[in-house]
Amino acid sequence: MNAVQSYIALDLELNNAPDGSTPNPKIIQVGVAIGSWDHFADNAIITKKWYLNPEEPIYPFITQLTGITDQDVQIKSVSHAQLAEELYALCQEHRVYKNFITWGQGDYAELKAEFDARNIPFKFGGHRIIDVKTFYTLHMLAKSKMPNGGLSSGLAEFKMKFQGTPHRADDDALNTLRLFFTIVDKQTKLYYLINTAKEI
Repeated sequence: MNAVQSYIALDLELNNAPDGSTPNPKIIQVGVAIGSWDHFADNAIITKKWYLNPEEPIYPFITQLTGITDQDVQIKSVSHAQLAEELYALCQEHRVYKNFITWGQGDYAELKAEFDARNIPFKFGGHRIIDVKTFYTLHMLAKSKMPNGGLSSGLAEFKMKFQGTPHRADDDALNTLRLFFTIVDKQTKLYYLINTAKEI
């Protein structure tokens, strides 16, 4: 792994009904984590979060899950335009790899959809994301295990503890990036062992 290449992990918190039935749930919090392998090794990953106002009451279930209240989004929210500007600036400042790292498939598409709906340009991001959940699923299936559970389960499989509080966008992004680095590092070591064995 290139120790100095920076990567950015993205996570969203959405205002969704307890049964997940809300069509196109609105974003209420965006979190990112930025770092490179050497930052990860030194425990110096940068995190940042923003609140967005969904202009609707937050479900009590979501407040209980995320800690985000109606007052939070009323007082702390930024506009989508400000979020896009600041997020783009962070990506440029740290020269991050062009594809966002996520846990699951939807977060970048949902964020981009809210930007597009407001005609807000966001000129960063590749045509795909790096989904750490897919790597975890492959790892579990290769071990003849069911890939159940969420991010905390993924961390536990690699003997890692969740840092921070689950369902806080910045903390979820941080742990997604930590798990990404751990999986890639283990895969790099595996390839090294295979290549070394071929030389014997």
